[in-house]
Amino acid sequence: MFKFLHGLKKNNNKDWFEAHREDYEMYLREPSKALAFAMGSYFRDHKMPIIGNAKTSLFRINRDIRFSADKSPYKTHIGLSFPLADTKKEEWCGYYMGFEPAKTGKGMSTFAGGGVWMPIPPYLKQIRTKIAAKQKDFDKILNTASFKKNYPKGLTGETLKRIPQGYSEDHLAAKYLKMKSFLFGADLKESDLLSEELPEILGKVFLAGLPMVEFLGRS
Repeated sequence: MFKFLHGLKKNNNKDWFEAHREDYEMYLREPSKALAFAMGSYFRDHKMPIIGNAKTSLFRINRDIRFSADKSPYKTHIGLSFPLADTKKEEWCGYYMGFEPAKTGKGMSTFAGGGVWMPIPPYLKQIRTKIAAKQKDFDKILNTASFKKNYPKGLTGETLKRIPQGYSEDHLAAKYLKMKSFLFGADLKESDLLSEELPEILGKVFLAGLPMVEFLGRS
């Protein structure tokens, strides 16, 4: 897997990919499908309202190059997503796990986290309204020991310079009301990616973020 992704990073073209398609299928696609299936089982076993399966969790490796100056045909990172159940596609909220070649060496950088990335305006307004109305509940989730331990950077995301109309600059949740994305995450170790316990490792990390996912994703 490592060798394939590092090779693809250096040779991001159709000829190289087709010559190594068997490696892609054997070392990346099939193990990723197995991981998605295992995560679905973990979510069900722990009664987490999160969807994980081989059909919907895997991102395509082909890049959408229609509007991009970079015409490289393939992604060099692998991603899996796990959405909150019973939510609309345009109101996506859930978890993400991804890995890609490390900037130095032959290893991998691995990330796991969740939240909402750049929600559409009506959904963004809904989230801000809920944060403002239930600021104490929101703070309680942020300051939960398990959330802080697993996500030491807290909630991050691109923000506005000014508070949105309708809110005061001195609002106790002003920092979060300015956000345009609401994300939390943590880097995992390369050994985690190689471990047979990866579904359990990911599951525990995701479980710590469940109250935040449900807060952001439920109206």
